[in-house]
Amino acid sequence: MKELKQLKRKNGHFPLKVILFMLLAAMLLSVSLLSMGKSVLLVKGEKEGRYYTFSRTIDDFISEAGIELNMEDCLLPAGETELKDGDMIIVRHAIPVTLIADGHEQKYWTHAHNVNGFLQENGIMIGDGDHVNPGFTHVLRPDERVEIIRANVEYVRQREPIPYSTLRVNNTALDRGIVKLKQEGAEGEKEKLIAVVEQESGAVSHNVLSEHIIREPVPRIMEYGENTILNRGGRNFEFSQALYVEATAYCPGTPGSGCPLNEQGHAYCTGSYNDGYTFTGTYAVAGDGSLENPHIIAVDPAIIPLHSLLYLEGYGFAHAEDRGGAIKGLTIDLLFDRHEDALLFGRRELKVYLFPN
Repeated sequence: MKELKQLKRKNGHFPLKVILFMLLAAMLLSVSLLSMGKSVLLVKGEKEGRYYTFSRTIDDFISEAGIELNMEDCLLPAGETELKDGDMIIVRHAIPVTLIADGHEQKYWTHAHNVNGFLQENGIMIGDGDHVNPGFTHVLRPDERVEIIRANVEYVRQREPIPYSTLRVNNTALDRGIVKLKQEGAEGEKEKLIAVVEQESGAVSHNVLSEHIIREPVPRIMEYGENTILNRGGRNFEFSQALYVEATAYCPGTPGSGCPLNEQGHAYCTGSYNDGYTFTGTYAVAGDGSLENPHIIAVDPAIIPLHSLLYLEGYGFAHAEDRGGAIKGLTIDLLFDRHEDALLFGRRELKVYLFPN
């Protein structure tokens, strides 16, 4: 200092070399101090921040930052670890959590963020069907209570039928109105793996874990007729639909028909309506089945409208001009002039073609 003062007295100011030397020394000192400092990232719970420190170890930094740690708290890396520039320091404060399970209550200190982490951290197993309250993703708070409700699980394999479907296919070679079974259907079969869970409370639930097909169902296939052309005698006739009906026969019940009468004088075939006329007022005389002289039949008007023209397979054309109390649904009654001919006809299935009016 004495020499510096002498230099200043001599010249009135410091020489330039002295000033430069002093600046260089200050810069070197600053760089030296900066090289001793470290930039670290502190992660504390869900918060994080960057700090600049001259601490030598993790413990020194924790003390410098004023962070208090309990025995149950977690510090990563360990406290005695030498601090380096760029280090990340993790502080996890433990919180008390009470676990209620298997008939016991036990207090734990945990660093976990949620219930699932707490269970994993402490190696607590959760079985199939067990219920955890609150749920796995619930964020834990100090003094939280976590309850595990144990369940008894039984695995059952159960077979069930698979119903078959019915497919409809059109067949142009089949008459419209006729439905034919082409293929029988067959049920399939599947097997389910079911967990039957019985809770401690006694509640029982059935949970389907998986299922696989043992046998695929076979669909039933029904053919529906599309043909509407009837060829008879070299002529084509267009019909609206074909039907299979149960056919019986009757006579007009008139005195000349040979129809027996009951005590009231009513005919066996037509009852009190034995005046020789049909329900529509047509003269009750049997036809020969030609288009010019068709047969007369009694029908159920809900199925076959009165006055309709039909073709009876094996018997020819017919007009629906009558009705009867016993003629319901897919049934017809064919008129014969003689009662004995009606009896000979008996009961048989006929295919009939209904022409549009």
